[in-house]
Amino acid sequence: MLARQPENPYDENAIAVLTEHGDIVGHLSREDAYRLQLLAREFDDRGELLCCDGKLCGDDIIGVWLNLPHLVEAKGFQHSIGSTGAEPQPEYDNLDVCRAIQNVSDLIGERRRYTRSKPNWADSRIAAIGEERYIRNLERASKGRCENGERIRLNVLLVPDIDNPIDPSAVIITTTTGDVLGYLAKAHAMRWGGGIRSFFDSGRVICREAGLHQRKLKSGKMTFYLAIDMTDADWLELAAGRLRV
Repeated sequence: MLARQPENPYDENAIAVLTEHGDIVGHLSREDAYRLQLLAREFDDRGELLCCDGKLCGDDIIGVWLNLPHLVEAKGFQHSIGSTGAEPQPEYDNLDVCRAIQNVSDLIGERRRYTRSKPNWADSRIAAIGEERYIRNLERASKGRCENGERIRLNVLLVPDIDNPIDPSAVIITTTTGDVLGYLAKAHAMRWGGGIRSFFDSGRVICREAGLHQRKLKSGKMTFYLAIDMTDADWLELAAGRLRV
């Protein structure tokens, strides 16, 4: 659950992350909290809390990954970006965008891999979505290591899925050989997708480091978790700005 903290001494726009029992486990980044302010206030005025899915990750250091894209469709948030002249985004369930696609390697073609920053996993990782739809590809990338409890790192490519029937701004996460592992969440595709496409159109494909491991659910089922390092990714937003111009 997400709750505003207008009395927070460090940031009046702060939004706390709570468990279903009301325990605070962290806060949204300043940027995400700002983007969700209108929506959070709308819920706050009704005496309600925003709810979202999350993942716990890590061993020595425990982190919380939140899946927030479904909040972007909210009326308050759409109003906040409407004044910029941006076209309204289509409403859809976050996972609807994850489709079966076989020709990614052909789509990538001869484009050069572009890597700008060294990974900094401390505070720049984002969770992928849709891993459960690409289990065979994830197993192929894991080569049995994640199944044995190992956490692995691998290079992945961020490929614009411009023919996606749900959202043309969708971004595919693939191995360097073109196997689909998941997608960027909608909020992340909105933030970086324009820059990713700008590089793609110029003959380059963004290459980032990713982390992959398995975790057991309460049901006993094992599931893959994929995270992408987006260290110093502001240059993608600048590239998107140049594309719009």
